[in-house]
Amino acid sequence: MVASPIAVDGSTRIMGVIGDPIVQVMTPQTINPIFAARGANIVCVPLHIGARELDTAWAGLKAIRNLIGFGITLPHKQAALRLCDSLDPLAKQVGAVNVVRREADGSFRGYQFDGKGFVRGLKGQGHALSGRHCLMVGAGGAAIAIAFALAEEGAASLSIANRTPAKAEALAAAVNRAVGRSFARSGTAQPEPGQIIINATSLGLSASDPLPLAANLVDETMLVAEVIAKPEITPLLEAAGARGASIHSGIHMIRGQVDLIAAHMAEPQTET
Repeated sequence: MVASPIAVDGSTRIMGVIGDPIVQVMTPQTINPIFAARGANIVCVPLHIGARELDTAWAGLKAIRNLIGFGITLPHKQAALRLCDSLDPLAKQVGAVNVVRREADGSFRGYQFDGKGFVRGLKGQGHALSGRHCLMVGAGGAAIAIAFALAEEGAASLSIANRTPAKAEALAAAVNRAVGRSFARSGTAQPEPGQIIINATSLGLSASDPLPLAANLVDETMLVAEVIAKPEITPLLEAAGARGASIHSGIHMIRGQVDLIAAHMAEPQTET
């Protein structure tokens, strides 16, 4: 069955998704049906913007009057902090932005939905987080948001492995300060039985990427989760599944947050 084309007219408002690369993003095809169901004349489109062009592109985005905001993916989530006119408290705490909304006064305000989306995605698939021990590979924008969300959800502990250990140590210290307990620590990509393993890196976007951790370390007691939504089954998930582990695609993280983002973007803004 061929999907009905999205009706676009002169009053259509635009939501972008910026990143580099951009072919992997799943937000447009998941959020556009939600906009349609809400009766919102909004269409979401991918916008390929490289890191070197971000400042120039940002000024151009602000000049597009019918652009209501945009999602942000790699590699811009932290760079966007300095470009936003204001930040939601959660985005400021996390230190990364994954949604920017044009406010009523025309300013760009940064928000953070990655952590909420990841947790909602896991819970939606029946995976409880309270009391669970977790290992996360990566310490970038999405990883930071997920670390805070895991702590808030009541996970027992989080070990963070990153190619730059200082980043993992800084993230662990920030989360521990925020939650007031010794929850996170810097570690290695060596999973332990029963852990939730989270790949929060970009490794897996390409079939030629190395695995973020050795597959022979995974066993049937573990749950292996991705932030990558395309491909839905990454090489890591395929290898983990072959070893009997439960697997969880990054598409659930996208689906876990798109309804929140759609409501956030579609709600009318009033000047304060």
